[in-house]
Amino acid sequence: MLSKFNYVISNLLLKSNYWILRHLLVQLAVVLISINALWDASLHLIPNSFADWLAYFCVINVLIYVNAYLLVPRLLLQGRVKLYLFLTPLLILLIILGVGMIQSGSDNHYIGTPPLIGLSAGFCAFALFIIGLTTLQLWKYRMANAQRINDLKNATMEVELASLQNQINPHFLFNVLNNANILVDEDADKSSFMLSKLNELLHYQVEREARELVPLNEDLKFLEDYLELEKMRRDRFTYNIRVVGDSNIEVPPLLFIPFVENAVKHNPGNDSYVDIVLRIAAGKLYFKCENPKAQTGYPRKEGGIGLRNIKRRLDLLFEDAYKLELIDKEEKYTVIMELKI
Repeated sequence: MLSKFNYVISNLLLKSNYWILRHLLVQLAVVLISINALWDASLHLIPNSFADWLAYFCVINVLIYVNAYLLVPRLLLQGRVKLYLFLTPLLILLIILGVGMIQSGSDNHYIGTPPLIGLSAGFCAFALFIIGLTTLQLWKYRMANAQRINDLKNATMEVELASLQNQINPHFLFNVLNNANILVDEDADKSSFMLSKLNELLHYQVEREARELVPLNEDLKFLEDYLELEKMRRDRFTYNIRVVGDSNIEVPPLLFIPFVENAVKHNPGNDSYVDIVLRIAAGKLYFKCENPKAQTGYPRKEGGIGLRNIKRRLDLLFEDAYKLELIDKEEKYTVIMELKI
């Protein structure tokens, strides 16, 4: 209920299509403040009092709009607080004197009060009214600035995400094209099949990378096509993709390929494999990718282009709603990732 109220208030204050309603509400408040000029103490309508009320109505509007469109934006929001605190009470005092002159020059009889008490009461009433409106205006500016900052943050994040994805995809495509080039001279049928799979991969990449989310099954099909190409290139390579749970969900496109790429890259030349398990349960997606390590005698180098960028991409997409664990053992390498979906 409170969030809905905040949503309505923020729209009313910030949306340009509500500007007429905003001014109508201000005018309603001015009418309620000034309408007492039409009646006497006995609640009888004062004859010929409309001109007095209209003048009263106008001077209050002068106070409101001079403060809202001149004093607040030109002084208060520019840090000239002392000058604002000097000119605003002075303006209120001039308005009160103007109202007093209207009433004293009128033939109508208003409730008589000592001048000092009337001046003090009027000043306090107008001051509280202006303080309330100024506070509301400052809240409006704060909300507008917060929205601009959020929009800028989102725009920056989108640009960075696009940049990261553009860094990941050329690296991936280079590997695929290199594999296809190796098979062209070895087996014409295999190379033809491989190029067909490559066409599917490129089609998926071009069509899906511009979207924020894609069906999980389509992204898994992309992984399967990539691993099938790798299987054709290697003599003793196997892969397995298992899905546990309801896979009818959507994920950011090309989210898993950097892990799979690195798993393929660091496999040994023979008896190599990539084992992928996805489990969807309790609003979370668990991803596990495992592969044997090539015994090169050198420690595996972390932080390649794909993994480094995917970590940054996960930070941007999920913030704190994900976990990533890289397990480097003597004989195998495992990636475990948990995402909130």
